[in-house]
Amino acid sequence: MAAQNKITLPVSTGVKNRKHKPAHEGDLSDLHQRVDLDYRRNNGQFFTPSDVAELMVMYGIEGGTKTMLDPACGLGIFIDKMLALNSQQCRIYGIDKDPSMVNACYLDIKTRHGTKSRSVKLHNMDYLGAQDLEKVDFLVCNPPYINFHGFDRNLILKTKRDFGVEFNMLTNIYALFMVKAKHSVKNGGRIAFITPSEFFYTGYGKILKRFLLENFTIDRFITFDFDSTVFDALTTATVTLMVNKKPPAGHRTKFIKTGRSLSGIMKTSRRGTKRGVYVNKVIQRSIDPDVKWQIYFTDSAIPDSILESFVPLSRIAKVKRGIATGFNDFFTLSENERALWDIENKFLAPVVSKAAQIRGHEVTRSTMAELGKNGDKIHLLYCSEAPSKNLSKYIEHGESRGVNERYLCSHRSPWYSMERRSPAPILSTVFSRDNMRFIHNKAGCLNLASYHGIYPRFDDASTTEALLCYLNSDLCLSIQKRARREYGNGLHKFEPGDMLDLPVMPVGELGKDRLKMASLFRRLAGSKKAENVKEKINCTVQEIALSLAANHGNH
Repeated sequence: MAAQNKITLPVSTGVKNRKHKPAHEGDLSDLHQRVDLDYRRNNGQFFTPSDVAELMVMYGIEGGTKTMLDPACGLGIFIDKMLALNSQQCRIYGIDKDPSMVNACYLDIKTRHGTKSRSVKLHNMDYLGAQDLEKVDFLVCNPPYINFHGFDRNLILKTKRDFGVEFNMLTNIYALFMVKAKHSVKNGGRIAFITPSEFFYTGYGKILKRFLLENFTIDRFITFDFDSTVFDALTTATVTLMVNKKPPAGHRTKFIKTGRSLSGIMKTSRRGTKRGVYVNKVIQRSIDPDVKWQIYFTDSAIPDSILESFVPLSRIAKVKRGIATGFNDFFTLSENERALWDIENKFLAPVVSKAAQIRGHEVTRSTMAELGKNGDKIHLLYCSEAPSKNLSKYIEHGESRGVNERYLCSHRSPWYSMERRSPAPILSTVFSRDNMRFIHNKAGCLNLASYHGIYPRFDDASTTEALLCYLNSDLCLSIQKRARREYGNGLHKFEPGDMLDLPVMPVGELGKDRLKMASLFRRLAGSKKAENVKEKINCTVQEIALSLAANHGNH
């Protein structure tokens, strides 16, 4: 490191008589857990599991590293692993802008590794602002996980100014670390990052993906099974292993998906699924930065001919987020609450306020009536004229609770008014674990943010039902996996923009097949044994899709 960036680290008092543990005794996660959770989250500090850290450090060791940098060292797990696992002499640098983390790292490394720790130099500074750093032959990092509103946006402008990479203002800070890493590593040096996998499918991720593809030889991306969470956050993790040189012609990048067992993962080479590890080798120069990279982690059996015969949902429908009230507890009422305040029906609209309210594939007036009997909130305050005396009392009640001062409410005039919206013929769940449900809104109710609203560009009921048949099929589910956003613990999400890009059957052009699909969806919506109907739907949709593909090829 450049001399001007070095600092002398203070040693906290009260630790002189602390017993030295042998290297690798104990677990740094114990120390990490003692740090206040809110503090860690506010600073984007998430602990790297021991086996993951070992995998990443071994990547550098196997490359013959002699100098290592961790630009967001935190408590120093990568430094600890390098000291414990590397038999060769290696100079190690650690950087962190949080002085408490640097101090804790210093004390722990000294305690765990004794005289071996003399090869470690720690620096309390901001890596993104540091200049004239000595280039190393191995960089390993778990960068801060802070989204766009949690850090100084000038850092995004600085990245453009220093490195010519122009991110949008929604960028997460870890993307800036990945760009700067190129300029901190020698040509041919190795780089290992663990980050959220969200850059696979976000807008700013396209910029980052293009940068990675153009500047590095990417050895492998390793994603942890989307049913597992590595970070203490609602997101999933990806390890990126790469070499700081442009990719040679024909180089294949491995896309690896695994559970939490990492045994033998570095030696994995064969394509396909074996012992819970999926490997897909793709020529790097053929990887498309503009698509969502989940497609490279799935063994999709969907022929390209089928996808080519489909159209994006945006061609046949609009998608809107659910209504954001600003305070659901006030703006939605149960039947008992409506009766208590005696609010007239003209100031209310039927609403689905929670995802759990609808279990099947349709919502009818009977459904809403049953929910009302069960005490669910099924009324939305929907006032578009001067309030009555009864409603005025309820509005005054809201003001006494400070509802009018909440962010969304304070930006409306009057504060209790609501976004005007026509009922969506189709509702779709925003989050799901197994698969999304697409629901026929026969009750004509509005929906809050737990559902997206889909508005077909046609009025024909059977065409809407045919679309619903396809949307609830396994074929559609397989296609969704290529585009949806993956969160921790097996949770999936679709944003409206994601849905608009979803390939769907051109149901309006299907003729008799459209009626067949409409009939099947009606059976699904009215059946108590949906499994039997779903099997028939899957077979029928598959047959029609293959027929469409064949006809498309003939044209």
